[in-house]
Amino acid sequence: MDVPRQKELIQLCQDLVRRPGLSGREKEVARFVSETMRSLGYDSVTTDSYGNVLGRIIFSGKGEKLLLTSQMDHVNAGDAAEWSQYPFGAFEKNERIYGRAASDQKGALAAMIMAGAHLKEDHGFALNGELVVAAAVHQETFESVASKAISDSADATCVIVGEASALSLERGQRGRAELQIETFGKMAHSSHPEFGINAADKMNDLLTYVKKTFIPPKDPFLGEGILVLTSLFSTPLSNSGAIPEKCTAVFDRRLLLGETLEGVSREIRKIIGKASETIPDLKTKVSFPVIEDRCYTGAPIRGNHFAAAWLLPENSPYIQNLREALAESGLPAEISNRSGFGTNGCYFAAEKKLPTIIYGPSERELVHGIDEYIVIDQLLKAYQGYYAMAKRVLSTVNNTMHMKY
Repeated sequence: MDVPRQKELIQLCQDLVRRPGLSGREKEVARFVSETMRSLGYDSVTTDSYGNVLGRIIFSGKGEKLLLTSQMDHVNAGDAAEWSQYPFGAFEKNERIYGRAASDQKGALAAMIMAGAHLKEDHGFALNGELVVAAAVHQETFESVASKAISDSADATCVIVGEASALSLERGQRGRAELQIETFGKMAHSSHPEFGINAADKMNDLLTYVKKTFIPPKDPFLGEGILVLTSLFSTPLSNSGAIPEKCTAVFDRRLLLGETLEGVSREIRKIIGKASETIPDLKTKVSFPVIEDRCYTGAPIRGNHFAAAWLLPENSPYIQNLREALAESGLPAEISNRSGFGTNGCYFAAEKKLPTIIYGPSERELVHGIDEYIVIDQLLKAYQGYYAMAKRVLSTVNNTMHMKY
């Protein structure tokens, strides 16, 4: 990678980081991505109703349709005073670029955009098929809704997701379901709790029972299907003089292969049924909350926090071809021995059954943290990796790689 291209990539990463893009507020990032793709010679650049930006490069002849995808949105930066660098300054220091989303995933997005443009410039007439680089909205809030729209438009045959993987090939991840349990009681004045039924007390007893009883399923590669309490609140919220009539607990349940919402629901209801034998007056409701929001385009977006687990076999022709492409380019060609986390890969791999891998710069430990940064050397190597892998995939003719899940 020559020096001018290095500088161009670093500048693009900084320009992306300097444009905040909370979920549903990615408009400025999307506009900049769209303009950048056009200026770099992408054959077409479109924005769908949700605000996802898709840049296409069409090569000669028939071949694979490779999708490279990274998110545009990010979590809140928190208190800027806690950062040693301004969260959206994209300052370069100690061979790093600091800023919110530098690792998650604007570094990967910048590398994908540049790799696609340079691949066309260097090998346009020698390659086959189509490359789509997709910048996704709402990844932090809706795991699969925006991904479905991208998939419908891209019609890809194989996918690379730009999550932070320390430049290793990650071939699967646990899924996720957000589960809500409500307990119900009877309001009474807090000076005479005996006249009511305290829903918070019932929840406390139930949580203790669940914690003692729940045994997470295990997978030798993906790990445990853990159940983690993430939120707890009672109703009414503001009336300190009354015992609560309802208490709500929200859990994050990590899913293993084959687990479904229906199966998770049956599992937790069975535990609650056993708990009711020892907890008097226990009344509950189990649900999977549906959330709604607006995209920056004004379009409504709706769904629940559910993503199925997936795992690509290590001997898959797809992952072996990508590994060889990296090795031939002098890059690390490691297949990770741990699963990925929280990516859009769940839709492409689990729902669409497309060969999917996770590959991106930076470390997962930096994601969502204070003083998030990306090491410039990893940014440059990610670009080289996307370039090499895309070149290998698009060098095939008429799907001769037989890329099966």
